Amino acid sequence: METPPSQHASLDWEKLLEFASEQARTEPGFEEIESLSDPDNWARSIEEARVSQAETLEAMGVLERESLWGPLVDLADPSEVIESLEKGAVLDTGRLALVRRWLYAIDAWVGTPKEEIEGDHLRKALTALSFLIDPKEPIKALDRILTADGELSETASPKYTALHAETRELKRQIDSMMGKIVQKYSAAGSLQDAISDIHDGRYVVPVKLHEQSEVPGIIFGTSASRQTVFVEPAEVSPLNNRLHQKQNELLQEAWEILDRICRLIRPFSDRIESAVDILAHWDANAAKARLAKIYDGKTLLISEGSTFRLKQTAHPLLWWSMNVEQISRNDIDWGAPVKTLLLTGPNTGGKTVLLKTLGLAGICARTGFAFPGNESQIVPFFDDFFVDVGDSQSIEQHLSSFSGHIERFKTILNRVTSQSLVLLDELNSATDPTEGAALGRAFLETVMARGALIVATTHDPQLKALALNDSRILNASMAFDESARTPTYTIVLGVPGRSRALETAERLGLPEDVIRLARTYLTSEHNKFESMLSRLEKDANELESARRDANRMRDEAERLKREWTERTEKNVSELLDRTRQKLRNILDTAQDEVRVKVRKLEEARTRKEIDTTRGTLNEAFTEAADRIELALKEEAPEIAANLAASKPEVDSSRAFEVGESVRVPKWKNLGVVLSVNGAKVRVQMGAIAMNLTLDDIEKSNRAENRALEAVKPKKPSRYALIDRPPAPPEKLDLRGIRLDEALSQLESYLDVAYRSGSRAMVTVVHGLGTGAIREGTRSLLKSLPYVKEYRDGGAGGGGTGATIVEFEDQ
Repeated sequence: METPPSQHASLDWEKLLEFASEQARTEPGFEEIESLSDPDNWARSIEEARVSQAETLEAMGVLERESLWGPLVDLADPSEVIESLEKGAVLDTGRLALVRRWLYAIDAWVGTPKEEIEGDHLRKALTALSFLIDPKEPIKALDRILTADGELSETASPKYTALHAETRELKRQIDSMMGKIVQKYSAAGSLQDAISDIHDGRYVVPVKLHEQSEVPGIIFGTSASRQTVFVEPAEVSPLNNRLHQKQNELLQEAWEILDRICRLIRPFSDRIESAVDILAHWDANAAKARLAKIYDGKTLLISEGSTFRLKQTAHPLLWWSMNVEQISRNDIDWGAPVKTLLLTGPNTGGKTVLLKTLGLAGICARTGFAFPGNESQIVPFFDDFFVDVGDSQSIEQHLSSFSGHIERFKTILNRVTSQSLVLLDELNSATDPTEGAALGRAFLETVMARGALIVATTHDPQLKALALNDSRILNASMAFDESARTPTYTIVLGVPGRSRALETAERLGLPEDVIRLARTYLTSEHNKFESMLSRLEKDANELESARRDANRMRDEAERLKREWTERTEKNVSELLDRTRQKLRNILDTAQDEVRVKVRKLEEARTRKEIDTTRGTLNEAFTEAADRIELALKEEAPEIAANLAASKPEVDSSRAFEVGESVRVPKWKNLGVVLSVNGAKVRVQMGAIAMNLTLDDIEKSNRAENRALEAVKPKKPSRYALIDRPPAPPEKLDLRGIRLDEALSQLESYLDVAYRSGSRAMVTVVHGLGTGAIREGTRSLLKSLPYVKEYRDGGAGGGGTGATIVEFEDQ
């Protein structure tokens, strides 16, 4: 059973979802984000969570591609419309216009060149869409009957066009006649106003009550004052009747047009619905990506163990409540054997916010949300979250603060597992300190024995002392600026902190005489303990200051190296341009000389003249070649020197092996090399594999290798998608197309066929021809892990002109 929604609210999860849903372009995308308030809709396994994180990473990489996201703007949920269509209803123009807008969006996605998309999951979604539906036929049919504004076009059918023309002519005749009638009866003083009007579709004039006998016709109503009657003049009644008839015919023809178009697009309804689901899912992914841009979020690597590593992180909602420069960032790094992180430190020092930050990071890992911080952030996969934050008292349930905490403790003990995260704010509060410390320690030890991770805040010195003798417990404190007498909201791992209740009370304005009196009541043991903690805090602060200085120096060194490399590469580029120009000038000169010699050769008449001209022509070629060689010799040392300077470690840094851990700077992520082909490499990053160049990757360091090792999946899944795509045809015909196009089609076809789960084997028809497509097919099949075996088509299956492919069991 998952954490109750009320506990998610205490972690600010619903508020984060609210901000995320605002980033969605479509109503179904908005609804998918909102659905994540229910834990039943979170990733159920570490593999699903990694796929979700990978999809968000891919969406972050294509956010600027408005050809994908532009068509999704303000698209309403079409599910009820599609359901009505499937049931045989005739849709009105407004609902058909909505269907058309979704088809436009689907068409834009289907038409996206898949080779321009680096992410595996998005590319597979595009492939699934292209196999699922070709939207052009229903779009063409809808465009034929609907205007750009979504109204029924007057040209929707020949009959509809003719009826509109007849209606316009009748209205023209009526308007002309009504003008004369108004003029006539107005001059006679029979009308309240010199105007005509329309009542219930009939043309009428406003006649004074006592003048109604002067205007022959049919009364269609009276005014609120009863002083005016609305009369259809007898002269215009025949035309009014004909107009009414034509308008009824227009309505009937419009209904028949809509009925025909609905019958035409009804067979596409289930495929449109599936395509909408795919687009809505990626709209939700894009919403997460846009949210990540706001708070500088990075996708999370998900660990199977207990490693919790967040770098320069902070609670996401701080980006909406304060200036970015004011946000305190924290580095949090802990793992086995530590099971409990005990947060201590000053009141109002940020302990509860940090506790919520860690809980929120765990939820984000399961829901595909990025999280504030630097690259290579690692979060364990938690199957459940238990939160005890805030006062637990309840008048309605007759619970005191203490009994409320105990009720939550009982719930935790009944349901906690080795993959749970337990968050406890103010452990050992609301009761006797000594007994509370004993109870708190027993509770921590029981939960740790079951393998769960715990983050708890406390002010109790007895609980702070537990970490001295238990390697499973790690003390951490929120730092305090002694000079400013204020908390810094940054964490210091390994050191317990002082509560500083008196300093905080003084800072918040409590009278000095009360503070002085309070100090006299502190025991000597308390003062000794506080003094020891003060020394530890001081040492920790000095270490933290040294670490920050080291980081600044490292960043400055990297900046200088980057600037130096850019300058060197610019010098090399300018030098190469200069050399090219020099060679171009030499070649131009040689070309001119050769043209002169050739012309002389053509004009030569005697054998002697021909031999002489041929000799001078050879000399011109030789001289030009010598000048080019000389120019290259002059420039080569400088070019080589600059190239060497720009890449001092070129050989060692560009030598990569399969299975080696690497850093991918442009994606701000770590990965593992899957294959190396010259200057091209394929790298696995979490659940995503990408084709990159040697320039895109760098050697990773030992710490990063350990980080990557912590998140390597035991059973990586490369083929997970939101839903299984529809089964493609049992046979794919590749005859008559180019090899590269054939292999691209084949890989997409096999991928969809396997993931559909409804094809144990398929047939690929490649023909005999030169054998190139057959060999390419066999080579591709060898590289696909989901292909169990393949063989010739046999006597009844196309012989060697076809290949039967059998898939692995799923």
